[in-house]
Amino acid sequence: MYRSARICRIIISLVAMAVPTWALAAGYNSVFVRMQILTALLSGVAAVVVFWAIVTLVYGRIYCSTVCPMGTAMDCVSQLSRLLRRRKSDYRYRPPLRRVSLVFLLLFVLSLLSGSALVPTLLDPYSAYARMVEEFLVRVIGHGGAATRFALASLAAAIVTAVTVVTVAWRHGRLLCNSICPIGTILGVGARRSYYHIEIDPDLCINCGECERVCKAGCIKLTDKTVDQARCVVCFDCTAVCPNGAINYKSGRHTLSTPMALKSR
Repeated sequence: MYRSARICRIIISLVAMAVPTWALAAGYNSVFVRMQILTALLSGVAAVVVFWAIVTLVYGRIYCSTVCPMGTAMDCVSQLSRLLRRRKSDYRYRPPLRRVSLVFLLLFVLSLLSGSALVPTLLDPYSAYARMVEEFLVRVIGHGGAATRFALASLAAAIVTAVTVVTVAWRHGRLLCNSICPIGTILGVGARRSYYHIEIDPDLCINCGECERVCKAGCIKLTDKTVDQARCVVCFDCTAVCPNGAINYKSGRHTLSTPMALKSR
């Protein structure tokens, strides 16, 4: 079941990346653009913001694993890294960088409140992705007219973004999503208590380490049998590789059939 869920999630994410890319190149306004959180905030479309808030509270950060094209681009880089580097690219649990996330979130919010969109568009994942597409694809093929004419500042921002994303995603998966991205930080607040979430069953876990090895968010702490829901992007990679069905996407919290104190004796 989880392998099928993972495949469906990958297909949706690739479509959600390909359609906006094509729309940007062709000069069309796709529905995926209107579904982006910062776009909704700047245009005052409260319904989109409310929609993603509800979705996150119920299902967790599926926005990050399906609709966000930058997240999908990071996953593509991560997957290529794993194919080329093999076991050297295994992931491990990383403590959350809460102070770093808070700093960038404050910059994001204060800039919006001041009426400036410069910092938000630099930090927003969709805006950053769109900038790379416009600079590396649209301007090269000569579509878009005056709106995509050469601008040194925009090109420099696109190059820095691309280099940063590829470099970090190559070795650390979704680290940028859980440290720099303000949208990820905001969604993480709701995902922390989402109704459906990834959870490890200690009664079934055999400590094989497969779930932690494939967790590109670095949010699975196998020693404690816990998943940091605020950083989990619900990609189903961990559930698909568990050999004993110990990690599941479910509602509620697992209750041990045997207390840990007794199991350790």
